Amino acid sequence: MLESRVSPTDRNDSQAEQTGFYENLARQFFRHTDFLYLGRVFITHCPRSALKLKEISYIHAEGYPSGEMKHGPNA
Repeated sequence: MLESRVSPTDRNDSQAEQTGFYENLARQFFRHTDFLYLGRVFITHCPRSALKLKEISYIHAEGYPSGEMKHGPNA
């Protein structure tokens, strides 16, 4: 049973890979001041995600269901 566990060195390697992934995302998006979240199935996730970005970074963000962009007030 102990052999099936992940060794600490493997865990550190995967954390380093994840850190590199998020650093690349940060470099890609750090100059942007506005974000628009669009979603289809779970319409509540987009506004919640936009709200979380606003709370964390004080960046302007809006979240809408994708159908509202075609048929709603923003069409």
